[in-house]
Amino acid sequence: MHSGSTTDKRFDPARAERLLSLERYARLQPDAFLRNLGIREGHRVADLGCGPGFWALPLAEIVGPNGRVVALDASPRMFELMLRQNPPAWLDMLEEELPATGLDADWADWVWMAFVWHEVEPASEMAREASRILRSGGQAAILEWRPDASGESGPPLQHRVAAEAVIRELARAGFRDAELRWQDPDQYLVVARKP
Repeated sequence: MHSGSTTDKRFDPARAERLLSLERYARLQPDAFLRNLGIREGHRVADLGCGPGFWALPLAEIVGPNGRVVALDASPRMFELMLRQNPPAWLDMLEEELPATGLDADWADWVWMAFVWHEVEPASEMAREASRILRSGGQAAILEWRPDASGESGPPLQHRVAAEAVIRELARAGFRDAELRWQDPDQYLVVARKP
C-alpha cells in the first residue's frame, strides 16, 4: 500500500490562499479553538499538515518563546505563504511527507492535525507516528470533516473519515481516552492522550 498523502486527496497548494480567508478565520476562530483545547505557554506542538499557517501561527502565539511549534507540510508553496506572515523564531518549518515527521521520539506535548487525517494513508501509520513523537501524557487532536456533513466546504464526501474510524486507529496505536470532543454540522474534533 502506498504510504503518505495521496495526490487525489491532497489539498491543491495552488489554492492555498483560500485557507487564509477572513471568512475562514471568523468561522473557525483558531486562537480560541486552540486555547480551549488546553494548549498553553511553553508547550511543544507539532502541527502536521500545517498548510500556510492558519493554525501554526496562532499555536506559536499561544506557546510563546518558551515553547516550540514545528509546522510540517509537504508543499514548499505552503511555507512561502507562511513566511509572508512573519512567523516567530520559535516556529520551525519542516518539509516532510506524512505519515513520516522526522521529529524526535517523545518530543511533543501536542500533535495537531487540522483537515489532514483523511489525506494520509495508511491511517495506522499516522496514528503510530503521532504516538511516537508525543511524550507520555501528551495529546493528539484531530480536526476533520464529517462524512455526513451538510455544507459545501471541504473535500469530497468519499474522501472523508468518520470520527469512529479515527478513534479506532488512535486506540490501536496505544492512545487512551480517545473521544469525540466536539462537532458541528460539518466538522468534528477527536482528542486522545498518550499513556
